[in-house]
Amino acid sequence: MKLPIFPLPVFLLPQGITRLRIFEQRYLNMVKLATKAQGFAILSTATNAQKGERNLASWVDIINFDQDEQGVLVIDVKCKQLVTLSELIVDKDNLHHGDITHVEHWPERMHDDKTSHLSMSLLKVFEDNKLLTDMYQSGFKDNANWVIARWLELLPINLEDKMMFANQHSFKAAKQFVQNIVLPEK
Repeated sequence: MKLPIFPLPVFLLPQGITRLRIFEQRYLNMVKLATKAQGFAILSTATNAQKGERNLASWVDIINFDQDEQGVLVIDVKCKQLVTLSELIVDKDNLHHGDITHVEHWPERMHDDKTSHLSMSLLKVFEDNKLLTDMYQSGFKDNANWVIARWLELLPINLEDKMMFANQHSFKAAKQFVQNIVLPEK
């Protein structure tokens, strides 16, 4: 399956939601395509896409439309799966498209003492942030995978560092990484 590609330095794991402002014509066309088909892919490293390399991306669905005060289209998108992109092409509107291959992410994990504390901390962040509450209409999910993934998306750290946690076997390292930042030892 071929999807339109939106190159943007955003890290989004499965079930993650982000808000995008769409104003370029080619990306307005991408939104039209995405609503008629299977969504689109957010590619966090645009430089590799231009070289034709396989790239890790977040396959997203549009879950909400709005317009800001200036009339710019604002969409909320939710990641349904990580994918790699290959066989990239560019259409007449200069919009990239690529074939997708599904990528498995973390197997489901149960809460332990540390992820329970991280969950409580994240819930407080959600309660204090109207934008997060607005975007996550379905509410806060209290499970270990969801909590660690949302922390990784929200923490203000380098995109390349975040990308280390996109592979299937990185949950333990991701949990330790988030724990070291959010729950430092006393």
